[in-house]
Amino acid sequence: MRDLEAGRPPNNRPALCSLVFIALLALYAPHAFLLAQDVQVSATTGTDTVSVQEQFQLTITVSGRDAGDAETPRLPALKGFQVVAGPSVSTQFQWINGRTSSSRSYVYILLPEKEGQFTIDPVDVTVGNRIFKTQPLSVRVAAASSQASRPRKSPTDPSAGEELSQASRLTGEQVFVAAELDRPAAYSGQQVTLSYHLYTQVVISGIQLQENPPLTGFWVEDLEVPQNPVGTRRTINGREYLDYVIKKQALFPNAPGRLKLPASTFAISAKNSGDIFGFFGGTETLYRKTREETLEVKPLPVQNRPAGFSNAVGSFNLTGSLDKTEAATGEAVTLHLKLSGRGNLKMIPDIQLPNLPDFTVYSSKHTDNVRPFEGNLIGGDKTWEYVIVPKAPGQQTIPALSISYFDPEKEKYETLKTSPLSLKVVRGADSGGGMAGLSGFAKQNLTRQGTDINFIKLNAPDLGPAAAPIYRTAWFFLLALVPLAINIALLIHQKTQAADAVLIRTRKARRTALQRLKSAQKAESTDPRRFHDEAAAALGGYLADRFGLPEIAVAGDALEKSLTEKSIPEEIIRETLACLQECDFGRFVATSATPEKMAAIATHIRRIVDTLERAGC
Repeated sequence: MRDLEAGRPPNNRPALCSLVFIALLALYAPHAFLLAQDVQVSATTGTDTVSVQEQFQLTITVSGRDAGDAETPRLPALKGFQVVAGPSVSTQFQWINGRTSSSRSYVYILLPEKEGQFTIDPVDVTVGNRIFKTQPLSVRVAAASSQASRPRKSPTDPSAGEELSQASRLTGEQVFVAAELDRPAAYSGQQVTLSYHLYTQVVISGIQLQENPPLTGFWVEDLEVPQNPVGTRRTINGREYLDYVIKKQALFPNAPGRLKLPASTFAISAKNSGDIFGFFGGTETLYRKTREETLEVKPLPVQNRPAGFSNAVGSFNLTGSLDKTEAATGEAVTLHLKLSGRGNLKMIPDIQLPNLPDFTVYSSKHTDNVRPFEGNLIGGDKTWEYVIVPKAPGQQTIPALSISYFDPEKEKYETLKTSPLSLKVVRGADSGGGMAGLSGFAKQNLTRQGTDINFIKLNAPDLGPAAAPIYRTAWFFLLALVPLAINIALLIHQKTQAADAVLIRTRKARRTALQRLKSAQKAESTDPRRFHDEAAAALGGYLADRFGLPEIAVAGDALEKSLTEKSIPEEIIRETLACLQECDFGRFVATSATPEKMAAIATHIRRIVDTLERAGC
């Protein structure tokens, strides 16, 4: 009103500012929305059907402006699958119309554990301060790869074709492994031979045991196989294969029941044929797993079981001997017992000697000489040595010694006995022979022999207080404390030295790790596998030296627990585990290693070491 009364135009600045703000908001809101949606995380497998003998890839892709800030994905519990390698990390950059975009892919190689329909749950990926989740994936595991793995239809995923090109070209029907037992059932303690076979229709350049779980409930002996095995032709389900025996073990079950032999995983380097014209072929790393096997273990018969049976199973001979035929009283004599044959020799306890009243018997010692012989059978001999000392002269006899065993081939018990052993014992020089005729001594008059015994004195006028014995003096107690003080001082000195050794090892951890890493980089161009071995040793050795961990604590799943107990930040633990996984992947897929990837691994290790040093963990 004052402006109108004064004849001045009205002030419209607040309304104009509001209009400008609304216009700017309308202009930049879509752009801000696109920035918020710039990061995309997806999971693909490239196939939705595989066989139990076929590996496949799980690829986690992070794309967008901040893809480079993505952390290593946290895989959920994979039911029905085993991660045999990965993650292998690759990064792509694009520059289109002045805008940059990037994507990072994490590739894991999975191997099915059994048949069925399984779901891979969403995978968590941290980008910056946000956590993204992938979509769940469904994969069917078929009994046999009668057909090639069916590609997963993903028309919206531009990288689907690239994934399929990277996937294994060799199916589970062309290359597979199997664990075979020479018998489906056995008695407790009877040998069973377990053989691992590689069946292939392509050329194999190398094979390595990737995972071999312990065989619980068995005594296990490794059997020798040729370093360069020769394949034999076998026909399986109408297809011809070359069969290579790659590992053999002799198993001796400890108890009756149904014992399971867990599956083992092998990494195989195979040559593929390339395209339909035979070009662009190369070496491919395959991961194959055996099936879980079951052995029926029967208990030993109770009927006709001899008394004192000690669970010996097999076929044996028993011999006994003495190291001399004549000895004096008080002189040591060695009794040798030797059990030889084939069977569970290491599981047989010591043979118990009978009661020998005319001898002093000392504890025995035994030696095992167990080895493969007669093909794949385990046998050899087990020897006991008993030290016996005769106490009385005369012709002494050691009665026959015996042992009973069960023969699984004849399915009956057998008892072995040695011949009685004779020993002529003569009287020793210091055996106290005068004591033996003590009852025949003639009575003699009492006479004084020397001054060892004197007559009792009836009066002693010169008696006085005797001096205190030395063990009651203060000097005696002081001298007695000297050894104790020396031991305490030595103990403190040893603890100080041990602490100093740990401190020196901790201080040199970074320098030692960088020296190992430098040695690894020298092998980048000539031996990628050696580079990954040395790089893993550099990082693992640094963690062991820096935090005083034993070697077993930096291997496998124990490392994460060990670092957590040392209060290492979770982010550093994830980076360390990812780096070690990358090194492990490079060992078996050395052909995929590039100079850029190896340089990135070296940089990553230096960054982890420097971060831990700065943090003062």
